[in-house]
Amino acid sequence: MKKYILMPIMALFTLANVAAQDFDTAPTIQIGSKNNDAQFTIGARMMADVAYYHSDFTPLKSGAALTDARIRTSMKFNDWYFYADFDFSKGKFKQKDIYLQYSWGDTQSIKAGYFCDPSNMAGNTSIGSYHFISRSAATRALAAGRQLGVAYKYAGEKFFANQGIFAENLYNDQLAGFQGVTLGGRWLYRPINSENHALHVGINARYAKINSGENYQGVVKTNVTLSTPFETYVDTNSDFMNAQVPWASDVLNLGFEAMYVSPKFFARGEYIYKSIAKERDDETLFKNQLGTEWSWGSLASWQAGNPLKTSNFHGAYVEAGFMIFGEPYRYDSKNGIVGGMRGKTLEIVARYSYTGLNDIEDGAYYFLPRDQYIDEGMLLDYPASSKSIGGGKLHAVTLGVNYSFNKYVHMLVDYTYNCFERDKYPYDKNFHALQGRLVFSF
Repeated sequence: MKKYILMPIMALFTLANVAAQDFDTAPTIQIGSKNNDAQFTIGARMMADVAYYHSDFTPLKSGAALTDARIRTSMKFNDWYFYADFDFSKGKFKQKDIYLQYSWGDTQSIKAGYFCDPSNMAGNTSIGSYHFISRSAATRALAAGRQLGVAYKYAGEKFFANQGIFAENLYNDQLAGFQGVTLGGRWLYRPINSENHALHVGINARYAKINSGENYQGVVKTNVTLSTPFETYVDTNSDFMNAQVPWASDVLNLGFEAMYVSPKFFARGEYIYKSIAKERDDETLFKNQLGTEWSWGSLASWQAGNPLKTSNFHGAYVEAGFMIFGEPYRYDSKNGIVGGMRGKTLEIVARYSYTGLNDIEDGAYYFLPRDQYIDEGMLLDYPASSKSIGGGKLHAVTLGVNYSFNKYVHMLVDYTYNCFERDKYPYDKNFHALQGRLVFSF
């Protein structure tokens, strides 16, 4: 009887399997079947952040926050692996990774469920082993996050390929329209991939067809929001860096990445280009406005007064870390990333990132009282709308010191200077952030 009582108690204190992507700790206790062909693990992670902000004009909310609190479970049976991860931080339940994976050999696997889109490096690196308190603003604004879909991965010594097909909307709960589809992938070449040194270069791409939106004057109006807080998780206000892209139809991401890892040093970076083509039912909108105060004389004049164009955005970051003492950095060949701190470790890190959410027509100016761009260079009621989008521009420089007490407990300290430019906020330019984080992962 004691045996059956003891086993579930032990399970509550075990750690998630090392194959779980979003955590960087190996299990210390595992519950296995009699023949040891099935293993079950359960674990947890907590992150507590504190931040002090200083700005020119608009204040951010300094303070502390429980930014991550998770329970995770996994089960492995022969070549099958199931993983589920749930977040309870900030008093809200949030679903994270939940998927089923089948592997054959040491290099190939197929995964189905809800997990990170494979089309960028930063998003596929666990925030628990990222070496910075936050991912770059460029990644958070322009790269894809978790999605519902299926992906196939090949992780050879020299070549790495991870690609999949995903649903546009996790729960198909859009207000109107049918669910769209996205395709994404990441492809790497590794000229160096040894025990102590690794170098990879690669490209990534993602295409999304946007079909869901809201009912608007007899048609479905789609919209893509590109936004990011500053590089912090305590004040997550994304009003500063925010671009609304109405009538979005086809979204294309293209990127380039590179990484070098040695026992004492790593450097990595990504460039992200995002193009959003637009489409709408002009004829239906024109007809539905006839006889109203917004009537136009002809379809051509209506289209001229409501112009559309493809919008383009850019972002990039470069990061580096140097190990003062501790366990050496290691390159994760199966995922094309660098692992986190292990054991008693002290490191210093640095990052520069750029995020560009502006796509402004030459000669256009911003008229603050109307919160509107004027593309023609002078204030007129025609055209009625502008092709310009002013979501903001951000340069951010981060310096950090990280200390790991052991493989379960880490402390991170970051200072970030943000140089911010946006016509909507003419009095804001300099934002400073001093942040600390304590991480328990067990």
